[in-house]
Amino acid sequence: MLINIEFFDEEPIENVITNLNFQMDKTIFFGYEEIMKPHKKTIEAFLKKECKVQAVEFYSVDRFDLMEIMKAIANVLRREQEQGNRVYFDLTGGESLILVAFGILSQEFSAPMFMFDVNTNELIEFCCSGNSIGGVAEPSPMKLNLDQFVSLYHGTINYRQRKVFKEMSLDGAADIENMWKLSREYGDKWVHYSSILRKFQPDSNLLMQADRQVFLDEFHKNRKIGDIKEFHKFMHACSHLGFVKLYAAGKNGYKFRYKNAAIKQLLWDSGSILEMYTFLLESRKSDIADCRVGVHIDWDGVIEAGGTRDVLNEIDVMSIQNNRPTFISCKIGNVDQMALYELETVANRFGGKYAKKVLATAQELSTAHMRRAEEMGIEVRIMK
Repeated sequence: MLINIEFFDEEPIENVITNLNFQMDKTIFFGYEEIMKPHKKTIEAFLKKECKVQAVEFYSVDRFDLMEIMKAIANVLRREQEQGNRVYFDLTGGESLILVAFGILSQEFSAPMFMFDVNTNELIEFCCSGNSIGGVAEPSPMKLNLDQFVSLYHGTINYRQRKVFKEMSLDGAADIENMWKLSREYGDKWVHYSSILRKFQPDSNLLMQADRQVFLDEFHKNRKIGDIKEFHKFMHACSHLGFVKLYAAGKNGYKFRYKNAAIKQLLWDSGSILEMYTFLLESRKSDIADCRVGVHIDWDGVIEAGGTRDVLNEIDVMSIQNNRPTFISCKIGNVDQMALYELETVANRFGGKYAKKVLATAQELSTAHMRRAEEMGIEVRIMK
């Protein structure tokens, strides 16, 4: 059997990175009880289910007693080697006295040491003496999807909360790109036009008809919405791009038919087009294993009946590349500091220190907000 011995770290991905790259038979963790206890079940379940590890063991050690740490590890090493197993020390994410013990015992038991650079997924080996893990263990590189990654952090994706219209396939890429260009052409008016369209429900065939005066009354309630002629121009542009059909405005009222339910929702929800356009660009990147829009994460991994007690966060766009997640918050209007804090909180909770945090916005940020984003490690993308 091939045995992976490592320090149990607070960062879940560091506890499983070796098993995502090599098929190991058993993983043995040494660590501090207060850190291991809340995460044991999740890590063990993940290793057995996703990585096909046969056995997982946990051993608690004292933070400050090197001799006791070495004794505990040596006992386990001796047992495994007596059973004819090959033992390897994984240094990824390790710290303090346990790593010192690994280094000393590696020489005594001729057990090679290695580590992974999680950022690059690069294997770095030490003291191999011809017994390299890369030359012995069967490579089994895994690219996690978002469900797998979130489960590693005790969460789950709640599909009951998803907005179906955001699941348009990439066959609709041209519509997304054209609508994004249209939204930028009309700038702030885009939000107001979305608002006015939402006021009028279409029939079951997506045909919208409204009395002329009723429509004009709603239109003029918002002073920022501008001139009705500009709105006509906008609707003709929508007709030209195929978002609506049969557009007519006159004494008999206003009439048009939406192309489909997804287009209707994108026109109604002004911020969704930024999310969809961001999703489109993100999904086209190389080596993206999974990319989704409108991801609802349940914090404790248990979806309650009715959902009334669930703690949820929606990530506008989320992707994973080389087992590193990217959390993207999309803001088509003004950005306040709370948006930065929300992004940081969710990304840290479900992505840890290796998560990439991105704010995609249609407007320039203030100097203060740009500085704060930089301090929080948030990349700001001004979408053009």
